[in-house]
Amino acid sequence: MKTNPANSPFQMGAVLLANSIITFLGILSETALNIVYSSLMDEFEVSASTVQWLTTGYFLTLAALIPLSPLFVKQYPSKKLFQTAALLCLAGTLLCALSTNFMLLLLGRIIQAIGTSIALPLMINIILEKIPVYKRGRIMGVVGLITSFAPVLGPIFGGAVSEWLNWHWIFFFMLPLLVISFMLGSKYIMDIHQPTKLPLDYSSILLSTLAFTGMIYAISRSTELGWYHGEVLGCLSMGIISLAAFIKRQLSLDQPLLQVHIFTYPLFTTGVGIVMLSMMIVLAAGFILPLYLQKALGYSSFTAALALLPGALTNGIMAPVSGRILDKRGPFLLLLVGFILVSITVYIFSVFSCPLYMVLLLYTVFMFGASMLAMPAQIHALNQVAKPYNADATAIINTLQQLSGALGTALASSIFTATTGALLAAGTNSSAAFQAQAVTLGTQKTFLFLLFLSLLGLYLAATTRKSTGQN
Repeated sequence: MKTNPANSPFQMGAVLLANSIITFLGILSETALNIVYSSLMDEFEVSASTVQWLTTGYFLTLAALIPLSPLFVKQYPSKKLFQTAALLCLAGTLLCALSTNFMLLLLGRIIQAIGTSIALPLMINIILEKIPVYKRGRIMGVVGLITSFAPVLGPIFGGAVSEWLNWHWIFFFMLPLLVISFMLGSKYIMDIHQPTKLPLDYSSILLSTLAFTGMIYAISRSTELGWYHGEVLGCLSMGIISLAAFIKRQLSLDQPLLQVHIFTYPLFTTGVGIVMLSMMIVLAAGFILPLYLQKALGYSSFTAALALLPGALTNGIMAPVSGRILDKRGPFLLLLVGFILVSITVYIFSVFSCPLYMVLLLYTVFMFGASMLAMPAQIHALNQVAKPYNADATAIINTLQQLSGALGTALASSIFTATTGALLAAGTNSSAAFQAQAVTLGTQKTFLFLLFLSLLGLYLAATTRKSTGQN
């Protein structure tokens, strides 16, 4: 019997590789660019808060457009969508490479984000439509292996390029890979369903944009301005009110922009909660530990990065392993073991002042446990939803991942800053040793909060024991 080329392993591999390249380069450009922010500030004569818009603008664009992805996936052919995404990423990357001022660089980053906001949900929808439930874990694991190395390579790549060439080459080196991605996708991506003309509800689009950009902007700004600043409270209030109005409108429409009623699937809601908690914990820990290593233990940023490198590599290597276990055994064992390991390591960080070797060891175990959480919980949650709602479920999870990642980092920053600030303000000793002690206490208090999140995740994981996939 002749194999259907739409389902052949080679074609599916080419499709996933084409999409993974775009996702990989999106993360790589972000982490590589962070390393050269200081150079960009000097070259373009902008402040730290201004240069940060290269990150903020990127994530706000994702937050605004990912909720619209079900509309794109249902209304347009998959190949045309991918080609649009790849060309946008190519155009944005080329503009970044050729930028001679800050605004052009920011515009290039926003165009890159538009392309990524189309490609990322499309990849997951292709997996849900073309891969049976019992194989999804290993497929997503391979994708996770590719994309997990981006944050590991990013700082090293960005540092090496800026040292030997200049920051423009961060983007020049990406262009050939994007061309390869475009060629692979143009040849092998299949249409996953018949395009359907859907009515545009502009009120829903406006409310969705205000909701998610408002909340993510407020959360991001809270790290600099504090939670009680008028700008933060105003944007947060606007986001929450808009989200409530958006949900109410979706429930009243015959053809909503986003099928929010899928939250009535209990195990989908549980899976989304686990994804959000794991994202908050991992990103918060990754934000706090470099500060601890540098400000409390006195190591350089390069040494701090090397100390966290084994953990990041472990997370990437474990992604396909976790996927295979998910396919064979289901999510319960993975989530249980993952949250137990994360809880133990987070507890140790919250109690002890750890030297460098102990941070390296504990963070490796921490990321080993974390590799069993987000991806398995995401696939498990998506498996609970009926097939017609795959695009909506994908959009919801991807959007809430952006939101929870920003929230986890912001809350960690707030707890850390409040604790260290209160101790330094109360003391009369301004020595380096006292400041290091304040940083250590701030780190411990932050990890105590992460322990609470981890235990909450452990409770949610226990509810997945008797769950089964549906689509």
